[in-house]
Amino acid sequence: MNPFLLLAALLPAGILLARVYQLDKIEKEPPKLLLKMVLFGALGGALAALTEVLLLRFLSSRMQTGSIRYSLLVNFAVVALTEEFCKRLPIRVIAWKDPAFDYRFDAVVYCVFSALGFAALENVIIVARLGIGVALSRAVLSVPGHFFFAVYMGIYLGEAKAAEREGEGFLVDRYLAASLAVPVLLHGFWDFSLSTDRPIMTVVFYLFVLFFFILASLQLREAAELDTKL
Repeated sequence: MNPFLLLAALLPAGILLARVYQLDKIEKEPPKLLLKMVLFGALGGALAALTEVLLLRFLSSRMQTGSIRYSLLVNFAVVALTEEFCKRLPIRVIAWKDPAFDYRFDAVVYCVFSALGFAALENVIIVARLGIGVALSRAVLSVPGHFFFAVYMGIYLGEAKAAEREGEGFLVDRYLAASLAVPVLLHGFWDFSLSTDRPIMTVVFYLFVLFFFILASLQLREAAELDTKL
């Protein structure tokens, strides 16, 4: 791959990783653990791609592919659910019991590092195939989208970890469910809006992105500023 294209594919994720690392002001996370989040996030991207191929073949053999029902299932259940589950998996399997996970905002950091490992691999593959024009559009939309989906995931996982420490089992289950459901709904609506071939949905998509990015940015900053020990 052309080194310039590789840089263009990786730079957006690198900038956002640096941003969330900078916001983690109380206690920085161990570099080794963060590297694991990035690497296993990228592996999650490969797992998600394989899963999506199999699920799409299954759906296509049983449904009319041009229907609204098919589009909803593909965008919400196949793509969004599979990808967000795979991005969350490294946090639940590797970081959840790690002694370094001792502040609420740590969950946001872990989720962002996993999600951007996922996004970086996806970006390299797509940019290698389609070129610099796609790299620019993905730098301002797709990669920040993965970043902000992860912010919401991390906020809810941080609350789940706090509830677990306090022995509140019902709240743990509630926040764990929200940590997957909220990113899936956001991601699914994002993809569904883009996949619908109607001008009104294009307008809806860009309005959604604008509102979503502003709100998520504010909530990211608030989560960092109000960080507390677990």
